[in-house]
Amino acid sequence: MMENISNRALISRLYSSADQQLEDADYDTESWSQWYEAVQQLTGPEKMVYVIVKLNQSVTNGGFAEFYETSFGVFAPEIIHALNEIKAVASAAIVSSSLPIINPTGLLDEQYKGFVFNLQLSEQQRTQLTSHDVRYDQLQDHENLEDLLGDYLQELVK
Repeated sequence: MMENISNRALISRLYSSADQQLEDADYDTESWSQWYEAVQQLTGPEKMVYVIVKLNQSVTNGGFAEFYETSFGVFAPEIIHALNEIKAVASAAIVSSSLPIINPTGLLDEQYKGFVFNLQLSEQQRTQLTSHDVRYDQLQDHENLEDLLGDYLQELVK
């Protein structure tokens, strides 16, 4: 039985653990597959926290353009799944609707990951993604990721 811990502290603890394991993992940062595999080694809760926090950090910092250009788009399919899992359905929908902009031909799985890992966005794509940034920012009031993720994780650690 874990002690009572706030959502923020629980998320922070899982994120630190994930981050530390990825720092210690010996993988080639130029290889999407080695990076992806390293993230797959995390526990379910660690992985969920890691990808959702990274999404939130990059979109808050530099929008979806930054999210995709820092290669985190490799995890977009998992992020959508994780967001739906914690009932952050509006956030999941925004991430989903950004995919056709950056992946117009609908590549899947390995082809998608290899493509998005080295993505260079066009000005047109950046402009299109900006509307998603605005929608994402407006969500904070009625879909708080920290609350939803924290509540979901609290259930898991009971």
